[in-house]
Amino acid sequence: MFAKEMVKQSLPLIVFCGLGAVVAGSTLGVMIDLLRKIPGLIVVVPAIIALRGNISTAFGSRLGSAYHLGIIGKDNLWNEELKQNILGSFILSLFVSIIIGLLAYLTSFIFGVYPDAVKLISIVILAGIISAVILNLMTIAIIYLVFKRGYDPDNITGPALATFGDIVTMLSLFGSAFLIEVLL
Repeated sequence: MFAKEMVKQSLPLIVFCGLGAVVAGSTLGVMIDLLRKIPGLIVVVPAIIALRGNISTAFGSRLGSAYHLGIIGKDNLWNEELKQNILGSFILSLFVSIIIGLLAYLTSFIFGVYPDAVKLISIVILAGIISAVILNLMTIAIIYLVFKRGYDPDNITGPALATFGDIVTMLSLFGSAFLIEVLL
């Protein structure tokens, strides 16, 4: 009975995750002109997708563990534990975004592509912050809905946040690149 319940909870989500990967890839296809205009931006894509996926799924896993331990629940979701996890997620996103921007610049420079350092790093930081805000809110919403429906958060949050993370991060990167390209 346990395996049947796990499949019931996870299978629709895994199918959705496959469709989400197509959306994230299609977003990259739409960005082709920006990728040509902003040298080094393509170097950022795998790193920033991994960043957001890892931070969001870790955030969701921590909240799932807190739920299993009784630290949070559907009635006391907004507590100090959640606030500390949100703060940690934001700080981690900011610092790693800066590091990704610097490494993308250095990598591009080493391979003979000379991007504008301020522009490239600004795009990565802005995309990291935007996606952190959206994905933290999505994580809280998903955790709340999972608790409310009585599902095991470990079956739902990981795949959902990985997929939403890819989509939101690609859209954030696209929007940030467009905005910075217009402003600078």
